[in-house]
Order: sequence, then C-alpha cells, then structure tokens
Amino acid sequence: MTNPVRILVTPLLTLFTLLLISCTTSASLASPIATVIEKLQTENGTTWVLSYTLDKPAERLVFVRNPDSSRATRWQPEDSDIEIAYNITEQQEIVRSRTGKPISKVSFILTPTYKHLGKDYAPFSPFSDSGNAFHSGRLFVCANFCTDEDKEWPITLKVPNDEHIVLNGKVVKDSVTWVDKNNGRQVYVGKQQPVITNSAVALIDPALPKSIQASLKYDMPKIMAYFSRSLHPLAAEKPMLLASYAMVDGHSSQGGTLPNQIFMHWNRNDLDKRAENSDFANKTLWFFAHEAAHLYQPGSTDGVSENREQSWLHEGSADYFAATAMNYLYKDANSYIQRRIRHAFENCTQGLTQSILANAYKKGRFNLYYSCGMIIHRAIDNVVQQKTSGKESLFTVWKQLQKAVSRGMPPGTATFLTLLEPYNAPELINAIKNATSNDDKKAIQGIQALYKMHWQ
Repeated sequence: MTNPVRILVTPLLTLFTLLLISCTTSASLASPIATVIEKLQTENGTTWVLSYTLDKPAERLVFVRNPDSSRATRWQPEDSDIEIAYNITEQQEIVRSRTGKPISKVSFILTPTYKHLGKDYAPFSPFSDSGNAFHSGRLFVCANFCTDEDKEWPITLKVPNDEHIVLNGKVVKDSVTWVDKNNGRQVYVGKQQPVITNSAVALIDPALPKSIQASLKYDMPKIMAYFSRSLHPLAAEKPMLLASYAMVDGHSSQGGTLPNQIFMHWNRNDLDKRAENSDFANKTLWFFAHEAAHLYQPGSTDGVSENREQSWLHEGSADYFAATAMNYLYKDANSYIQRRIRHAFENCTQGLTQSILANAYKKGRFNLYYSCGMIIHRAIDNVVQQKTSGKESLFTVWKQLQKAVSRGMPPGTATFLTLLEPYNAPELINAIKNATSNDDKKAIQGIQALYKMHWQ
C-alpha cells in the first residue's frame, strides 16, 4: 500500500445507543474471596480501590497471574501491616501480614496507568478522555494457594454516577457483579459510548490519528469478514473492539484477544508523526489482522490453549493469517508482506542460535513464536496447496483443528500434527519436528527446510 489512510465514502459505523441500566448479575460465589474494585472521585482526583474479603481468614493470598513483581510497587496497601512480596521459589506475588496476622480483608489503592507485562495483558489501558479499560484476570487471587477448584472469581465493580461500565458489550450504570473465569476479560469504565458496526461493538479512542480510526472503522470489518469466510463465523453475539490511546511519553503498543474481545493500546505521544510514514498503514493493518485472527482460533482465548512452549501454533498462525488477509484484501501490500516474511525467517534463524522454541518464553524471546511460527505455517500452507492442487490450504487444516477441539481433543501441537498426516508430506512433518525440537542445530535446519517449501 502507498497511502497511509484508507477512507471509504460511506462510513460503516453508526452510533450505538445502549439502554443505560443499573443491574447486578447473579453470581454463585465459586471462590471464597469476594473481589470489589471501585473507581472513586476524591478531592485529590480519581482513585481506584481494590478490596478482597475472605469467608475464612488465610495466612496469605496468592495471585493466579504472575508475569512479574510489579504489584509490589503499583498496589499500595491501605493497612500498613499488609505487604505484597514476590516469592522467588514459587515465582508468585503474595499478599501477607508483616506481623503474621491472619488475613480477612485487605484493600489496595491501584495505579491506573499502562504497564507493559511480558506476554500478559496490561492491567490498565487508559483512554485519552480519562476513561480506562482494565483486565479482570489481573485481579484473580486465591487463599493460601491455588488449586484445581479455583476456577471462578466473583467480581463487583462500582463507578462514579457520571460514568458508566461497558461489560460484554452492554452499558451499565453505578455497579455490576459478575463471575469471571479463565483468562478474564477487558472492562471499560468512563464516559465514552460504544458504537456498533456490522462486526463489533467498538470503543475507539477519538484522539487516535485519523488513519488509525479510519482503518479500525473500514478495514477491520473486512478483515473479520475474511476470517469468517475462511475459518468459521463467530457466535451471534458481536465481539467487543477496544482501541485506547494514553497520549503519554511512552514508546509501546500492545494488542490482545480474549473471548469475544479484541483490544489494542497505544502508549506513545508521537502517533500522528509516525502515521505520516508510508509503511504505517501496512503495520497497522497487520497489527489489526493478527489480533482479529486470534478470535477465530480454537483454544487461543478461552484459557485452554496449549503450553507456552507451543505458542508458535497460535501466534505463528495469527501472523501468517494476517499476511494472507492483507494479500487477499490489499494487492498493493504484497511487497510489504514479503519483507515481513523474510524478516521473520532471519529473526527466527538468528534467534534459534540463542534459544530453542521450547525455552524461548523463559529467556524473554517470545518473539520467536511469531517469527518461527509464521515460517512453519507458511510452509504448511504451501505444501497443502501443492498436495491438493490448490483445492485445500492452511485454512482447511485449521478448520479440521476446530472440529477436533469441539470433539474434546486438546488444541495443541500434537493434535495439529496428526491433521497433517493425510497429506502424505513426511518431509513437512519431519521439518516441523526438527524446528520445534530441543536440538538447536536441528531446529535451524528445520526452519531452513520449511522456508524453502514453495508452491507456485
């Protein structure tokens, strides 16, 4: 593409006015801990307060998600006897009493700014108008230690009377209670009203550059329609699309997908200048297409996805699906796509000299799951098309994976590889096994062999 902005004559978005209601969703208390998060307007500004109330006192609280130890500095206990410490042995953040007292209730003042977490969702995604989206999974906590029975968490959210909540595409005033599970969800608090498209309920930050807003409004529906045709339609309920912009002196952006949600955040103040670059539209479209692709993958957003060392399966396919979507929808993006593929190959082969895929997430090289995974999926697509004279493709394999998962098969690498056997392509399967093996030399050889697999 040469133009950084795509604008259609007729806008697809219409204002979606939802009935403002005050409701409380009934919740069976699956967890013995009641979680309440509240946004308060005080003389000193806005304050977010989080409280945990236990049915039975506990020696400590442990968090379900522990990507780092940043809660210790970003969550301020209201009681000086309470502290958050990082247990190095268990690699967990824990809440405990400094004097050893049992814990019955604790409260914290939160820091509602963006914080990048390595391969986890940011706790807060601020909007430019003081609204905020937060990740509910960040709040999941267990008494003493987590067990297999800790699968659901009741959460209550309270907001000022001049703001509202957007939960699962519905606007709610004052407060709401729900039972959360798996990886949690994104919840919006603020004054912005959602809008509806043919494909999503959207909250798009009005301060984002016009090129990004235009792409979200006009390109995203086309991308989602492409995946709907190529893989499977989504459920009847429209997914939520959240695009936030902090407008701070940052330098990062992050996207993510949770069940029936796509969310993207820009944490930098130079977007308008960057949007002038001719490649910016391509990068933005790739970003959108990658996140949208996750919605159509079995097991990638519902908390039952494969182990992290197998993340090449979902992250790599999402990147390759982004390439196919852009190639199909925007013919002038081909040169950009080829550059991304070459860069992925170079990044993968160089990265495998430092870490095999199984250990990449432990060594902070999660990017290898994207780059190596895209090369693997590109090879699968080429070989499947070659073996079937173009009648089938990678999408065929993924539709078979969706059916297998619906029948109870695990959505991981083992299931996926069995679906390649009918194509009588032992050289492909052997190359994938080498690329994902524990032998770094075999891994590089496997990727090199996969990169050379073409179908014209």
